[in-house]
Amino acid sequence: MRLKPKLLNAIILGLTMFLSMQTTCAACNPSMAIQQKKVATVGKKRVAISKKRVVKSKKRTYRKASARKYSHRELNAIMRILERKFLSEDKTPALRNVVGFGMGSNSIDVALRWNTKEKQLEFRRQIYNSPAIRFEGKLDPIIDNREGVSTYQGISLKAEKPSYPLGTTEIRFTITNHSGEEFVYGDAYSITAQGADGNWFVVPTDCSFTAIGHVLNDGQSGTITAHLFPDILPNKPGVYRFFYEDSIDGEKVPFMATFELK
Repeated sequence: MRLKPKLLNAIILGLTMFLSMQTTCAACNPSMAIQQKKVATVGKKRVAISKKRVVKSKKRTYRKASARKYSHRELNAIMRILERKFLSEDKTPALRNVVGFGMGSNSIDVALRWNTKEKQLEFRRQIYNSPAIRFEGKLDPIIDNREGVSTYQGISLKAEKPSYPLGTTEIRFTITNHSGEEFVYGDAYSITAQGADGNWFVVPTDCSFTAIGHVLNDGQSGTITAHLFPDILPNKPGVYRFFYEDSIDGEKVPFMATFELK
């Protein structure tokens, strides 16, 4: 079929206009693509921000978990673990540093013989780590610059020997009664050592004592045994102070005896 000249011209004109429109749209497409890319980029940023928020919320949740309410079953399970380790025959320095532990209202309270941040970390690494564990008492070293007397109203106190080698774990002290009457003494004591700054600090020793009274008649002597723990706190050469406190005629008297480690 042959087309008429007028119709052919109309078709050619229509094709020319269509191609021109396609060219114009092609020129606009790059800017449209860029806009779409920007939108996608913004969308990614929003996703990244939301992820960061999720991470932060996890951290906050973890911090709150350490202060959460523990059930009696959870605390009791920790107590059983600590009891098994504490009663074991293999007493490591970390275990020997533990004086005692017990269940609180929402924690397991642990008392250390030598209580420092380093020793607390040692407990968590070697014995047990839980946010439910809480350590009691002030951080060591505890300053104690007091002095005492060696004799008071006929009662005297002295070390059995003036000096002992480093690494000694047991030292005996003699308490003598020349008061003219009966005297009753106990087993509680404390020991201090002089630090590099000149202050005296409390040395880790026995922290619990049996409530018992030893009777001394006039002219008799008795002994008080003190324990040192060089595996917990290595003792340094120097002079140490041993304290035994008692009440005489309603007045507290700090008896003091010195000894040397070298």
